[in-house]
Amino acid sequence: MRMTILAKRTMSFVISGMLIGAIPELAGTPSTVHAQEQIRLEEMTVSELTEGYNSGKYTAKQIVQAYLDRIEKYEDTYNAFTFMNDNALQEAEEIDRLRGEGAELGPLAGIPVVIKEAVDVAGFPSTFGWAPLSKSAGGIELMPAEDAPVVSRLKEAGAIIIGKTNIPAFSATGTHANTSWAGPTYNAVDPSIAPGGSSSGTAMAISGNLAVLGIAEETGGSIQNPAAAQAIVGIKPSFGLIPTTGVTPLAGSTRDVLGPHARTVLDAAVMLDVMAGYSEKDEKTEAAIGHIPEEGYAAAVSDQALKGKRLGLYGPGWRDSELSAETAALYEQAVKELEKEGAVVVEDPFAGSGFKEYVKKTGNVGMETFFYDLESYLKNLNPEDDSLSIPRVFEEAGELPWVKGGPLSFMEGRFEDIDTAITDAKKTPDLTEFNEVREEYLRILDSVMEEHDLDGFVYPQMSNRIPKLGEGDIGATTVPEINISGLPLITVPAGYYENGSPFGLAFFGEMWGEAELIAMAYDYEQATHHREQPVLIEKSADYTDVKPNSPYFPAVMSLAAAGAIDADQSEFLPNEPISRAETADIIAKGLHLNIPDNAGTLLDGFEDISSEDEYAGVIAAVYREGILLGGSDLFMGGQSLTREQMASVLVRAFDLPKLSNSPHTVVMTNVKTAHKEDVMILAQHGITVELDNYRPQDTVTRGEFAAFMYRAMGLQL
Repeated sequence: MRMTILAKRTMSFVISGMLIGAIPELAGTPSTVHAQEQIRLEEMTVSELTEGYNSGKYTAKQIVQAYLDRIEKYEDTYNAFTFMNDNALQEAEEIDRLRGEGAELGPLAGIPVVIKEAVDVAGFPSTFGWAPLSKSAGGIELMPAEDAPVVSRLKEAGAIIIGKTNIPAFSATGTHANTSWAGPTYNAVDPSIAPGGSSSGTAMAISGNLAVLGIAEETGGSIQNPAAAQAIVGIKPSFGLIPTTGVTPLAGSTRDVLGPHARTVLDAAVMLDVMAGYSEKDEKTEAAIGHIPEEGYAAAVSDQALKGKRLGLYGPGWRDSELSAETAALYEQAVKELEKEGAVVVEDPFAGSGFKEYVKKTGNVGMETFFYDLESYLKNLNPEDDSLSIPRVFEEAGELPWVKGGPLSFMEGRFEDIDTAITDAKKTPDLTEFNEVREEYLRILDSVMEEHDLDGFVYPQMSNRIPKLGEGDIGATTVPEINISGLPLITVPAGYYENGSPFGLAFFGEMWGEAELIAMAYDYEQATHHREQPVLIEKSADYTDVKPNSPYFPAVMSLAAAGAIDADQSEFLPNEPISRAETADIIAKGLHLNIPDNAGTLLDGFEDISSEDEYAGVIAAVYREGILLGGSDLFMGGQSLTREQMASVLVRAFDLPKLSNSPHTVVMTNVKTAHKEDVMILAQHGITVELDNYRPQDTVTRGEFAAFMYRAMGLQL
């Protein structure tokens, strides 16, 4: 009887809250999909979509609608977007019409794409991610007159722009988007850890399967950091390969680059083929002429590319910063995987090269052109508007971002006199000093590659695991060196830390060497397939005290979706002790127990509760099932629950058996005899991860109970 009831409880939970466990979700199902097929969007690639379009399996409009449905479901949690394209469905319809007429279509026809907020799209405001420049946040509005060249290229290739994605103010951090006027973006893999920046929203949209491809941008880590942090592929190209006109600058004349975010190396290469190349609107791209493969970057992929390749490894010759023990172990495993594919690795090839000493001597250069680049950007934003200059725009905005406390306060140390720099912003900057530094970087790198006969380098993208959101910065191993040198880099998923945060590898090499790096990264990706699809969490309640980065967020949202807790309350109070009566309420509702008709009779033996009490029905339900018992004549509903008592409650609620072959054990110090077996069962099933310090006598908080029940329910799926 009990197993039958449990099976029914579990089925109800699965139906009401598809949030626990890696359950493949079938996204929005438009009524027009033939044969009533559901469209599975997760991990969809460009080639799969294109094949589906060509075969008539589905239309671009159906796919775009399905992505919009998925965004509507998860955007409240992750906050990836700043603006949505209201014309996306009409644009998809036009692609369908052209395909139906047999027209020749571009390589991205019907592919949903997202654009980083820093990149101009006609019809969408340019906000810099900063509240004073965002009309939506009460600031002023800057409206670009035309698309950035790279956006024009995507549109010409047939891409459907879904929307623009979130960034920190002025794209000024490589860790998060917390300073954005639109609020923080949360990591698709784990909302409690930093999403990487500044292309935070693009990475989330791609990793979370809210789009297929995305534009990212980097001055110092902003393509590679969020890509590695959210287990996707990011290509930071050679400086000058892709036009950056129409991009809000930090170092537009020296370091800023645009690049693709994708879930696979091949998709990133397909997007790079569209983005790369000379543009008359950006003289920096003249340097790319003659350096783009005739066949394109996608044609370079090969699952044999690593065979015989010589790759330099991270070491103290590059930088003094040591890798954390866990990063070093993951890196060691990745190196073994590379060697298995035929690569030959060279330890610390920069040793004795003088590279790190030169980096320390010259510092983090390149942003000295900021005011010139900003003035140029504003002038090009709308050439017919004479008011678009630094003094007038920021006077109207009412704030200056480069003063103390502003998002660009670090600029004060880069200029002798900011007022003079603004006055001289129209003058072409002298790049002699910066170019000398870049040339020396490249000279040393070329000499190291020649000395060791290297084809490239492969480093851990980060020196440590990703920090919790708001608790530190991401430590990239190649920033700012890769940005000052202007070299290309591609990051690819390479595993996960013990806490579940992603670990990535960064392949980099000589200038214009994207094709070779893409080929090697593709070989590694195909040999390992480390990326795991994130399971997104739908925001089913809007508690002010349980944000997406709270450790209790997944559990609380799941219980709210299951009807186990009241989703209409403004607070959940996760740090308050949970009472026995509240425990009964959550269990009864979460497992969908029926309230007994004879509740009053069942509770007759308890002097401290009557059938009229608020929790009487649910207490009777769990008491009848033998889940939560009382004393001889008292139920003690107002008393808090200890952690060892909770173990017994959960074991009874879910009929958890004792396991004979579990690898987990738990220290039983101070656990009362009556609860020892139940505490051990929780550990055996992995419901408790505090094996060395279970703290059996501690009071259980509401958040802790939600987390434990969430894990127990997950076992039943």
